[in-house]
Amino acid sequence: MVTASRPERPQRRRRRLLLLATASFGALVAAEIVARFAIARLNATPKPPPSVATEAKLIDLLRPAESPDVIYSLRPNLDCRFLGKRVTTDAHGRRVAAAPKPADSDRPAGTLRILGLGDSVLFGWGVEHSETGLARLERQLQLALGDRPVRTLNTGVPGHNTAMEIAAFANDHIESCAASDIVLLHFVGNDLELPTFLLAEADYWRLDHCFLYDLALRAWRSDWLDPRTALVWTEGNHGTFESDPDRVPAQYRHLVGLPAFRRAIERLATLVRERDLRLLVTSQHDLPTEIGAILDDHGIAQVSLAGRIRSWLQEQGTNRLLGSALTISATDPHPTPMVHAWWAEAVAAKLAELGWLAR
Repeated sequence: MVTASRPERPQRRRRRLLLLATASFGALVAAEIVARFAIARLNATPKPPPSVATEAKLIDLLRPAESPDVIYSLRPNLDCRFLGKRVTTDAHGRRVAAAPKPADSDRPAGTLRILGLGDSVLFGWGVEHSETGLARLERQLQLALGDRPVRTLNTGVPGHNTAMEIAAFANDHIESCAASDIVLLHFVGNDLELPTFLLAEADYWRLDHCFLYDLALRAWRSDWLDPRTALVWTEGNHGTFESDPDRVPAQYRHLVGLPAFRRAIERLATLVRERDLRLLVTSQHDLPTEIGAILDDHGIAQVSLAGRIRSWLQEQGTNRLLGSALTISATDPHPTPMVHAWWAEAVAAKLAELGWLAR
C-alpha cells in the first residue's frame, strides 16, 4: 500500500527559502570582501615596465599621474614596441627618439623650442618617432633656419582630452619652456570627452560601490587591460566617450564638455601670456564652430589640414577617409606618416606667416 507524501508545509518552505537567501547573501558579502582585498592588492602591486623585445599594450605604457586632473601619463624611460613601432620615453615620460638628446639645461642660447600638447595623434600612434609630426617639424625647421638649433618636445598621451593636456602642461611641462618658446595644442574630435582610462576606485570601504563587479570586469578584459593596474577602462566606451558632465563620475565632471574646454583654454592663454610664450592650435579636420569661437575670443592662432585632406580625397575619387592611405588601417583612423608630414608642412608655414621663426 503506497502512502501519499504530505505536501510541504508553507512555514517549512518559507524557512528553507529564507535559509537559501541568507546563505546566498552571505556568500556575496564574502566574495565582495575578498574582491576588495584583491583589488587593493592589485592596485598596490607595481607592474614591471615592458622590455624592448615586448609588444606592449597601451596600458603598459601608462601610469597614474600625480595630479588628479591629469589622471594618467606615459611611464618614464620606456623602451618597448607598441603597435609594431618602437616607443621610447625620457625621464619626464615624453616620447623621444631612441638616441638620447642633450638635457634641457644644455640647450644652446637662441634655441627655438616647440612644445606639443595633444593625445594619441600628436604622440604618434602607430608610427615611428621619426615619422611623427613633431619630429618632422623639427627637421624641417632645422633645415630652414640653418645654424639656429631647433628642439621639439612631444608631450602627447593617448586618450587625453584638452583639459587633461593643459593640466599636464601646467603641472609637468611648463618649466621646460622659456620666453618666446612656442606651444602647439593639437585638437581632435573627442577632446571634450572622457579619457580612455580612469583611476580605479581607491576607497575600499565605501558601501555604494561593487568591487566584485570591478574585479570581474578586469578579468574579462585582461587581454586589453592588465588586472594589476590602478587604471580602469572607461565604462561603456568603444571609441566614443562621454562628454555630458551630468553623465560622468562627479570627480571628472570638470574635465569634460564645452565648459571644461573653455576653462582649460582660458587657463592656457593665461599661462602663455604670463610666460611670454606663443600658442598655436592645430587640427587635422575643421574645428567645430563653438571651439573656433572660443579660440578666437582669446586671439589664438589656428591651422588645419582639413582643406588638404578634402582635396586629396577628391583627387582619389572618394570621400571615405577611413581605410585610405591617410589612416593606418581600415579600422583605425589615426593618421599615417603622410598626414604627419602634411601637418609638419602646414605648421611650419603658419609659424613663418606669424613671424615666430625670427630670432
